This record gives sequence, C-alpha cells and structure tokens, in this order.
Amino acid sequence: MSTQAAAKSKSKTSTIKRVETGPKWNNAVGGAIEQHQLKKQAVIAEASRAFGRHGYKNVSLDEIASALNVTKPALYYYFKNKQELVYECHELAMQLGDRVLSESIASESTGYGRIAAFIKNYISMLTDEMGAPAILQDFSGMSAVHQKKIISRRRRFDQELRQVLVGGVQDGSIAPCNEKMAVIWFMGAVSSIPHWLRSDGGLSSSEVAEIFIDFLAHGIRAT
Repeated sequence: MSTQAAAKSKSKTSTIKRVETGPKWNNAVGGAIEQHQLKKQAVIAEASRAFGRHGYKNVSLDEIASALNVTKPALYYYFKNKQELVYECHELAMQLGDRVLSESIASESTGYGRIAAFIKNYISMLTDEMGAPAILQDFSGMSAVHQKKIISRRRRFDQELRQVLVGGVQDGSIAPCNEKMAVIWFMGAVSSIPHWLRSDGGLSSSEVAEIFIDFLAHGIRAT
C-alpha cells in the first residue's frame, strides 16, 4: 500500500471510530454534510446506550437530548420520532456487524480464524462502543416496515456467517456441522450478553469474548 493510500485508509478508520463511539454533539467538525452525519450518529450512539441501560420504554427523547446538551426540537431535525431512532440503533449495530465481519474475513486465512475474530471484535463493538444495547433484542419499538428491513438484514448477515463456516469446513479448520444451527447457537449467545454483562461485574468484554471463543473451539467436554 502506498503512503498516500495508507493515509487515506487511516483517515477513514479514524472517522468510523468517531462515529461509532458517539462524538459529542458540539465536537462535530468538518463541512456541513459531515457535521450533519456526525451529529446524527451522536444521537444514535447516545440513544443506543440509554435504551440499553434503561429499556426503550423507559427513555424519553427529552433525556437523550439532555445527555447531548441539546434541545428536544433539535433531535427532530434528524429523526421524525422515537420509532425511527430505535430503527437507526438497530441499523447501526448491523453496520458494525457488516464491517467487523468484512475485516475478519480480510485479516484471517481460515474459516475458524475468521469466525473467532468476528466474535471477539463484535462483542467489543457492542459492549464497549454501543454500551451493550439490550434493545437489539426488542423489535417492539420499531414500525412494521422497519422491523421487516432489520429482519431481512439479519437473515442476509446470517447467510454470510454460514458461508464462512462452510469455508472453514472446506479448509479443515472447522469440523463438519450444521452451519445454520451453529450460527444460531453462537449468535444467540453473543446476543444475550447485553442482558447480563453489566450486572455480572466480574468480567470485561474482552474476557467474555475469549471465553466464548474457547467454548466455540473446545466446548465443555473433557478431552
């Protein structure tokens, strides 16, 4: 990679990082279009953390606006209503999943290595950068149209994970298995994390990821 290309790649990664960690409203920089996008992402990130901590029904737009130190009417410039904001929280999680999976596939050479890297980094993204949003298991806050969109996205994502497993079986890094059930199993385990991680208090997200990866590799049966 050339020096110029590397610089562009580094710049892109930096921007994504700021978006995912939820930049403070008043710290958004760049042109008008970039500021609009960064401020919108700041709302989504803050809403994800708030919904994850307290539940969708227990968090008002007033509270989200207060956390960002802006007025409630300012939020309506970016979102029509609370339902749309909930949808955007789900959409952000899907975007993170797509990026983590893509990077895992690019960085690892075996199917098992790719799945392990995906699980490790996705858990970190969900828990550290989005605040372990338990809302991702609750579709009730979205409109029917948005529910269909997210369900469709998740099905496509599951198919991509299955293909990684198939590749792992072919390269010998994964034992022959029912790929569909395997994805349901480990993604179900990952999706449960927001419900218990913060109340546990004894494990970090990276430690949880390593334990999950160990279960994936060895199970619980003595060898």
